Amino acid sequence: MKLERPVRWGGLAALLAGVLLVVSELLRLYIDLVDPDFYRSVFVFDGVLGLLLAVLVQLGLVGLYARQAGSAGTLGLVGFVLAFIGVQLSMGSSFVDAFAKPVVWPWEDPEYFERTIAALGIFAPGFVLGWVLLGVATLRARVYPRASAMLLIAGTLILLLPLPLGGVIFAAAVAWMGYVLFTGRGEEEAPQRASHELG
Repeated sequence: MKLERPVRWGGLAALLAGVLLVVSELLRLYIDLVDPDFYRSVFVFDGVLGLLLAVLVQLGLVGLYARQAGSAGTLGLVGFVLAFIGVQLSMGSSFVDAFAKPVVWPWEDPEYFERTIAALGIFAPGFVLGWVLLGVATLRARVYPRASAMLLIAGTLILLLPLPLGGVIFAAAVAWMGYVLFTGRGEEEAPQRASHELG
C-alpha cells in the first residue's frame, strides 16, 4: 500500500523537527557554558523559531502516527492525543529552550526542587507520558524500526532529567522515524513481517 503524500510530508516535518531540536540543544549548551550574552543575538528570532519548531513537531507527530494508526491501537491513539496536547503545553515559547522545563543544576538555585516539581506537574503528563505511550505502541505496531521506537521511549524519559543535551536522544529518534516515513523505507518490509508472523 502506498503512503499518501501528506503523510510523507509529515515525515519530513518530523525529520526537520529532530534536526532543529538538536540545533536548539547545542545552542542552549553554548549559551549556558560559553557565551551567555549570545542569547541577545538570537533573541529577535527566538520566538519565531520556537513557534516553527512546535509546529514542525506537531505536524511530524501527526505524520508518524498516521502511518501506524491502524496498527497502534487504542494505546497509540491515547499516546498521540496526550503527546499532541503536550507539545502545545511545553513547546513554542523559545527555540533556545525548546522544552519548558528547568535546566539548572540543584546547587545553582535553592528553589530548584520546587520549580522542578511544578514544571514536571505540567510537562510530564502530557508530553512525556504521551510520547512514551506512543513509543510503546510503535514497538508493538512494528511499522518503524524497533530501535527507533526504543530510542524514542528512552529519549522521552531522559527529558525529565535536568541534563545538558538531554533532548538530543529524543530529537534523534523523531528525526530517524521521520526519515523512515519520508523516504518510504519499511513500507514493503512491514507487510512481509506481518505475513511472516501469521504464517
